[in-house]
Amino acid sequence: MIIVVNDANILIDLVKLQLVEPFFRIPWEFHSTSLILENELYDHQKLVYLPFIENRKFIIHDLNVADMQAVMKMQLQKPQLSDKDCSALYCAQKLNATLITSDNTLRKFAKHQNIIVHGHLWVFDALLEHHCITPQIAINKLIELQMINSKLSLPKKECDLKIEYWRQP
Repeated sequence: MIIVVNDANILIDLVKLQLVEPFFRIPWEFHSTSLILENELYDHQKLVYLPFIENRKFIIHDLNVADMQAVMKMQLQKPQLSDKDCSALYCAQKLNATLITSDNTLRKFAKHQNIIVHGHLWVFDALLEHHCITPQIAINKLIELQMINSKLSLPKKECDLKIEYWRQP
């Protein structure tokens, strides 16, 4: 089973795209940290995740003092990253999990730390692979994501190739 740790930007975009429920149908083990949940998500976004947290489909890790020291040590190595970003990276490292983020600085640092890291397009592929959404929904949601989150800098060529591939019968 694939174990994933979700960074805030993925969690936020899943709510915006109304893909939270399909996301949790992917047969993965889902994790994040209390730092991310409590400090990066708005109350209405937290409420969307609450049922998945309550049924233990989405595991939120409270970080103890030793964990926070490790997070701060990471942040010293890469000051451009927030403590929330580093908490996701630390959790992925601790669980030997895949980190899901679209933050380029975090992605590069995670790769430097030998952490497997993926982003939005990998999530879309998984949603399709596990029949959680249809190709038409994937096309519509990816186009919507490109419009609502222009600062994401999704690779246009790769997005266009995905959309073209998903359009094939």
